[in-house]
Amino acid sequence: MGCGGQRARPHARVRARVPRTMKRAYLDWAASAPVHPAARAAAIEALEVLGNASSPHAEGRRARDWVERAREQVARLCRCSPREVIFTASGSEANALAVIGGSRAVGGRVAVSAIDHPSVLLAARSLGTEVLTLPCTPEGTIDLERAEAILAEGAGLVAVQVANNETGVLQPVREIAALAARAGARLHLDAVQAAGKIDLGFAVERAHTLSLSAHKIGGIAGAGALVVRRGSEPDPAIPGHQERGLRGGTHALVAIAAFGAVAEAVERELSARRERILRATKEVERIVREAAPDAVINGGGAERVPGIVNVRFPGVDGETLLLALDLAGVAASHGAACSTGAMEPSHVLRAMGLDPAEARSCIRFSVGESTTDEELALLASALEPALRSARL
Repeated sequence: MGCGGQRARPHARVRARVPRTMKRAYLDWAASAPVHPAARAAAIEALEVLGNASSPHAEGRRARDWVERAREQVARLCRCSPREVIFTASGSEANALAVIGGSRAVGGRVAVSAIDHPSVLLAARSLGTEVLTLPCTPEGTIDLERAEAILAEGAGLVAVQVANNETGVLQPVREIAALAARAGARLHLDAVQAAGKIDLGFAVERAHTLSLSAHKIGGIAGAGALVVRRGSEPDPAIPGHQERGLRGGTHALVAIAAFGAVAEAVERELSARRERILRATKEVERIVREAAPDAVINGGGAERVPGIVNVRFPGVDGETLLLALDLAGVAASHGAACSTGAMEPSHVLRAMGLDPAEARSCIRFSVGESTTDEELALLASALEPALRSARL
């Protein structure tokens, strides 16, 4: 089916000739998106706001107004009530609060998917309770038949992604939600890579908790959010009176203000934004196939969110390829930014059935709404020579 499961008008084919003024192509949006103009403007304005949002005086009330405005903006993006939005410092913290705090609140076993983000997997393993692993298919979707058998034995909490951070593959959220309900379990959804690319209403309707990260959609690092449905509160990880007592600590006003502003912009332009990302994604896929006809797009037969193209280049060393592309001006990645630097085979790709050598031959390109033809031209120019230098 390919990215997004729908056809889009083709992106203008970029030429391999690179303009002299073009120096870098940033194709690692899934790690961190460039700061959106709306987020930048809000952050600059919020820097002038004096006061702690918990203080009762006029300055504190003004800071509080900024926090609550951002809460409303994020809630509109998530299709939930503002009261259900709990601000955190990152998507990883939101996942940890949902998994650790959620498990402590309900007890029982925890079920995670084999392809979950490290922040979910590590949080689950830290609990000291039994962790059930839901396997996936070769296309990178949770294997529903095997998941049903595993969850039939019962669980207290089930945590899965809406879209995978390495392949972009959309997970069967509706079916997993039904299995979790049948098992009597709470459901946590990691929507970090899905936010800003698809409408989250269907996911929020089915989840007890759902996580977001500001800098993945064009905010600035230092803010995340956990949507907590009424009656599904996790045990707090950081005690304090802020955020309904679920996450203590002084609000990071600048990061939260930027988060709210970009959430509003993304929600308002969701359809057009998705279309722009989809066109750029299709062009990356064309460039890859032209440079390497034997390349394989991981998860290419499944429905995916636009923006992520994870490619296996047979007979190529991925680390060498990354370095060659970087020297040519192209920023890409192996996979999850949280594990970049280790250069270990991706646990996601291994769960999909790739052997270690195959997993090491994979590169993730990720694009966004403002990826330019010039950046794609640089990729088109750089990829084939980089592949030659990385052949084993």
